[in-house]
Amino acid sequence: MRARYLSFFSYIGTPFRSSEKLWLREGRNHPDPESVQGLMELALLQLRSLNYPSLVLSSRTDGGVHALNTSAHFDLDKYGSGIHDPNGVTYTLNKFFHKHNNSIFVKKVLRVADNFNARHKAIGRTYLYRLAVKKPDVVLPPYVTIASYVPIEEWKRCHFARLPDFDIEKFKEGAKYFVGYHDFTTFKRFDKLKQNKHNRREIYSFDVRPGRPLLTSYSVEQDSIFDYWDIVIRGRGFVHNQIRRMIGALNSVATGKLPPEEIKVMLQVPSKHTWHNGIQSGPPDGLYLCDVHYNPEDLVYDPEKEQERTEDDSDSECD
Repeated sequence: MRARYLSFFSYIGTPFRSSEKLWLREGRNHPDPESVQGLMELALLQLRSLNYPSLVLSSRTDGGVHALNTSAHFDLDKYGSGIHDPNGVTYTLNKFFHKHNNSIFVKKVLRVADNFNARHKAIGRTYLYRLAVKKPDVVLPPYVTIASYVPIEEWKRCHFARLPDFDIEKFKEGAKYFVGYHDFTTFKRFDKLKQNKHNRREIYSFDVRPGRPLLTSYSVEQDSIFDYWDIVIRGRGFVHNQIRRMIGALNSVATGKLPPEEIKVMLQVPSKHTWHNGIQSGPPDGLYLCDVHYNPEDLVYDPEKEQERTEDDSDSECD
């Protein structure tokens, strides 16, 4: 019997090429242990399902980007009238990742309706970008870089930057222009194959607040030369590289290279030519996919509704 499942999981993206598999001419049923999707499918193969457990990600992230809570759906076909127990699926996946030392943790697995889609059913996504900027009053000795002061616990977990004359108020002022429904072509990584695809997205909120380092008790005793900032962005969906390019543009605003009003111009004139070549996109280290939001009722499996849907599909086929 076939059933559809929705999994919620976390990962540290540092060792992965990306969350999505490489697509080969032979089709999608191929191993790809360098991606999150590929490793998830390899783990699902341990259940010996009658079908290949193709994973459909709710969100795609670049290499180095982390996820605190993301999701994906997949189908499992078991011989007979029974189905795989969701708790057993969770146990099998985590056992596989622990055995192979993979930085993926499955939080839970739910059975959902057979027509549920993890990507299309999502009503919103929340991202966090962690930024640490050297304090303006700190003067480093000659021939000393900020790397000497970066806590090892934060390696590849936060973007540490030496941004001269960084003004967080200018950063916040520029961020206000992103909220709302805009064409983010300027803030998308240019892809010739997808250049005609529409890039209109809505940003629900863009919050900038003080952050804190993720440190052990020993490191906490040391004086920090950085100001930590948490940038929390919520929207329904995002174009490729949008968040990292928004952070890069705002860093240029905060350091005085661009006026805050330039963000408005880049949105009003959506084009790859509006992007300033001097802007450096934020690296993936500081970016986290925090959550994928769904309507609670969509996550409840109702056998009666599923039976009605199956009967309706059967009637339509007879016609």
